[in-house]
Amino acid sequence: MKPSFFLFFLLSFIGFSQQTIDAVIVDGADNVPLEFVGVYNSKDHTISNEDGRFQFSSLLDSIIIYRVGYDKLSTTFQKVKDTIFLNKSVLELNEVTVTNKKTLWQKVGDSIRSNYPIYPYKEKFLLRGVLRYNGKITRIQDLQGKLERRTLLYTKEIDPDKKDFKVELTNMRKVGLVKDENEVYFIFETFYQLFMNFTPMNATGDAFDLTEATFNNGSKTNLSFQTKPEIENEEVNGHYIINNNDHAIERIYMAINNKDNPYKKDGNIRFRTVSVEKEMSLSKSSITNKYYIATAKYDVKVEVTDDKNSYTSFYDVSFILTTSNHEGDFPVKKNVSTSKDLFKIKYPYDQRYWNAQNQLLLTEEMLDFIEKVQDPNNEFKVRSNIKN
Repeated sequence: MKPSFFLFFLLSFIGFSQQTIDAVIVDGADNVPLEFVGVYNSKDHTISNEDGRFQFSSLLDSIIIYRVGYDKLSTTFQKVKDTIFLNKSVLELNEVTVTNKKTLWQKVGDSIRSNYPIYPYKEKFLLRGVLRYNGKITRIQDLQGKLERRTLLYTKEIDPDKKDFKVELTNMRKVGLVKDENEVYFIFETFYQLFMNFTPMNATGDAFDLTEATFNNGSKTNLSFQTKPEIENEEVNGHYIINNNDHAIERIYMAINNKDNPYKKDGNIRFRTVSVEKEMSLSKSSITNKYYIATAKYDVKVEVTDDKNSYTSFYDVSFILTTSNHEGDFPVKKNVSTSKDLFKIKYPYDQRYWNAQNQLLLTEEMLDFIEKVQDPNNEFKVRSNIKN
């Protein structure tokens, strides 16, 4: 007797049913949660949040877990445990050299047009902004939509322009305090400012000392940079992770510490930027063979006081960007200004979307804040589009 068509259909359905995992990724050496770890296969992707937690769903069984600087883990849904340990890639210190010749960087420059889209393209994005006031969360905003870029990198032939980005916002949730107890309103950056801050930068000029170290059997180079001692105004350090096969940048990290940065004034308020951190991971598309920004983070610490120095407060703002569907074939219909303070943007809340969204999970701290700040007995003015 031959199997029925129904049986074939049933077996096919069972074989391709969607699977979901919820786990935490930590550093294998010190158990510290790892943020920005990519969890993906050829069909689906997500990343871990600040707690190292992620949720991943797919019809496929294969899973790749990877963050630049760590060994790549290839596994399956059945093998994944509640806690996943990643090991750092070992730098080959015997090959470390200190140089100012920048021969490696010249190769990176020569490969720009073959490695990156120096032309207009579209992608989808999720942007998260979190504001902390003296260490405690006071504002959360998630924006999801479609983006049309003029270019990924700016060359000598391409100068930045206010029209370089077009955004179609499709989902948003925001909740937060408008002002602190000193009546200070913290201005969020605009789409334009953020996307420009998420543009790969050059930190290999004459003001920097460079150090090279290879790893992954010589396939990658960690190119570290640090401002020379004679640079007095600010201290800049960080690194590039460069793929030695095609000379493409796969990761950028930069930390800027300002030394005695002068205050700026706004009425009786004085403020200054204390430090800035930037981190970007770029991934190569198997379709276009170009590299795109997959994830990025931009952290800024600002000190605030008044003319009488009657108080000193610190704001820490963090923006996280994830992108997908690079060079996708979809329309981008501009419906939001790219030059407006993000926290003042208005857009309706779609509870169904945010309940299902697992590209970047909220942390436990964020969930607690959202619940507390919407308490009707809260003494501070709250701006939110979330409807209870």
